[in-house]
Amino acid sequence: MAWIEDHLMLVILAVLAIIIFVFLFKLALRAALIFGVIAIIAIFIFGVSPNQMMDLGKQGVNSASTAYEKTIEPVFKKEMDDAKHVEKKDGSFVIQSKSVKITGKDGDKDAKVVYKGKTYDVDMNVIQPLREQIHTTKQ
Repeated sequence: MAWIEDHLMLVILAVLAIIIFVFLFKLALRAALIFGVIAIIAIFIFGVSPNQMMDLGKQGVNSASTAYEKTIEPVFKKEMDDAKHVEKKDGSFVIQSKSVKITGKDGDKDAKVVYKGKTYDVDMNVIQPLREQIHTTKQ
């Protein structure tokens, strides 16, 4: 019980990092779609060059990525540094840290993240970089 009290904030931040990353990814996709429509209107109606539009888009994406990399990612990586990664022959895997358990199977769309007895579905695209990071550090 004392361990939970000591590491509760780290666990909460790790789960929040996963949730926020998924949210930011979806938000970026929506923004790209809206930006595409605006770009088409700007090019054909207002005569703005495509290069000018591309530069504006790159600046927006870079600022969102930088915010994630400087705030959430370091906390999450610290939690996963001590994680154990077990892969089974059928393609399923388990990533177990002190407070988070992630299970999934290669080829599936989602993985399961268990935190405090509650299970959350997380897109496999979010989990894959984490698996690769753990592979490279644990081999």
